[in-house]
Amino acid sequence: MASEPGVPGPGWAPGGGPWEPPPPAGEVPEPPAAADAVGGGPSASDGPGSRRAAPGRALALVVAAALVGSAASLGVARATGWGQRTVVQQYVTGGAVASAPAGIPDILARVLPSVVSITATTEAPSPFFGAGSSTTVASAEGTGVIVTAGGQVVTNDHVVAGATSIAVTLDGSTTRLQATLVGSLPGNDLALLQITGASGLQPASFGSSADAAVGDGVVAVGYALGLAGGPTVTAGIISAEGREVSTQSAAGGTVVLHDMLQTDAAISSGNSGGPLVDAAARVVGIDTAVATSTSSVTAQNIGFAIPAATVLRLLPVLRQGGG
Repeated sequence: MASEPGVPGPGWAPGGGPWEPPPPAGEVPEPPAAADAVGGGPSASDGPGSRRAAPGRALALVVAAALVGSAASLGVARATGWGQRTVVQQYVTGGAVASAPAGIPDILARVLPSVVSITATTEAPSPFFGAGSSTTVASAEGTGVIVTAGGQVVTNDHVVAGATSIAVTLDGSTTRLQATLVGSLPGNDLALLQITGASGLQPASFGSSADAAVGDGVVAVGYALGLAGGPTVTAGIISAEGREVSTQSAAGGTVVLHDMLQTDAAISSGNSGGPLVDAAARVVGIDTAVATSTSSVTAQNIGFAIPAATVLRLLPVLRQGGG
C-alpha cells in the first residue's frame, strides 16, 4: 500500500524547522561470550477474547504475518489518539546540523541490505487420516532484520513459532537459505534466527526509540502478503507511544505487549518482523501488528511496532535461548 495521497513522507518535503532525532547508534554488536538474562515478558491477561479501548468499542488486532493454509491470529488492541505530522529537513549528528537523507530511495539504499524475507513451514499429521498416512503443510511469510554480520536475524515469534523448517531470502536474491531458531520470547513476540553458513552480511543500525517523538517521520519495510519481487515500502509518522496491545499468541493464549509504538505507515500481513525506520535510516521498531475494523468500530492506519529499545534489551536473552 502506498502512503497517504498528497502528504509528503518524512525527510523530503519543503518547509518546517530543524528536526533532532536520537543520537547516532552503531551496529548491533556480535553476541558476547555470556550475557545475563534481562527481564521477562509481560504478563498475559485472563484469556483470549475482547478487550475494550473505550466503553462499547473494541478493535480487532491482527498480527502481521501472512499465513498460508491456516487462520490468522486475532485479538483486540487498545488504540486511541493520534500524533501530528511533521516535516524533516535536517538532523543533528555529532553536534553539527547535517542534511537529512534525500528521500525514501536514499533511506532504502541503506536499510534494504539488512532486511530479509522469512518463510516458516510447519508440517503436522492430518486430522482426517490415520497416523502416518498424511500430513498437512502450512507456511507463514514474514520479514526479519539482520543484527550481526554472521547472520543473526531478529523477527516476531508468531512468524516462526512451531515451524519445522525456516528459510531466509536476502534482499536482491531468490535463493532461500536455511535458518535455525536460536531463541524465542513468546511473551514479547520476539525470536532470533541464525542463517546457516552466513558471513559478511550488513547489520541494521538501530536508533533510540526512547528519543523518538510523536510526529516523527518513519518508513515501514516488509514483505507484505509474501509477494514476490521485493519488499513493500510505506511511509507515515509515529502516531503515539506507550501503547498496550493485546493479541493472540501462536499457541492460542493471550499476550499483552507493552510500550508499543503506534504508526500510520501501512502494515500488512507479511510485514511482521520488518523494520520501522526513521529519516536517518535507523531501526526504531519492529513491525508486529495492525488494528482492523469490526462491525462497530472503524480502524484505519493503526499499526504497532516493538520499540528498538526493547529489542536491544532482549537480544542477550534471545541469544541464550529465550524463555
